[in-house]
Amino acid sequence: MNFTAIDFETANSNRSSICSVGIAVVENGRLIGSEHIYVKPTPNYYDSFNTYLHGIDDSHTRSKGTFKEQWNYLKPYFHNRTIIAHNASFDTSVLRFTLDQSKLEYPELDYHCTYRLSKETLNLPGHKLSDVSRHFNIRLQHHNAESDARASALIAIKLCEKHRVSTLNELSTSLGFKIGKISATSKYKPFSKK
Repeated sequence: MNFTAIDFETANSNRSSICSVGIAVVENGRLIGSEHIYVKPTPNYYDSFNTYLHGIDDSHTRSKGTFKEQWNYLKPYFHNRTIIAHNASFDTSVLRFTLDQSKLEYPELDYHCTYRLSKETLNLPGHKLSDVSRHFNIRLQHHNAESDARASALIAIKLCEKHRVSTLNELSTSLGFKIGKISATSKYKPFSKK
């Protein structure tokens, strides 16, 4: 089981305003590493509500590159990869909006949503990242992009173990979900129930 878990934090209500990227890489069913990357947002301003949630402001990002400037570094984490996120509809829309705003071609990727998969399989009062992390005893510093990505990766591994499947495709298919896709040659295809 190989995939990249992602999490984006945004500076304001504009979906292209990524200010922080969290990445966690899973190879052969094991979390092998993670990374936190600050990004100068586009447009470059912070709403107080967003800063309240994640603690990031201009002092963290003013000397960093924009998403477009950092895309060559980031792209290998996305292109021809399986991606997961907790609430993937948000993170994939942020990716699309930012790529559109930056006039960058979409990478080829499949994606899965640990929120939707958790909601389908775990009998919990809530299925937010903090709820599911608590259920699986996963340490979480919520709204820290790297911590959120790591938690999503570990949740995906735990769900595959629980259902005795070896890939996220098997898990999604067994639960009746279509696999989400983003492609350079086609329109965005949202993750949905068959």
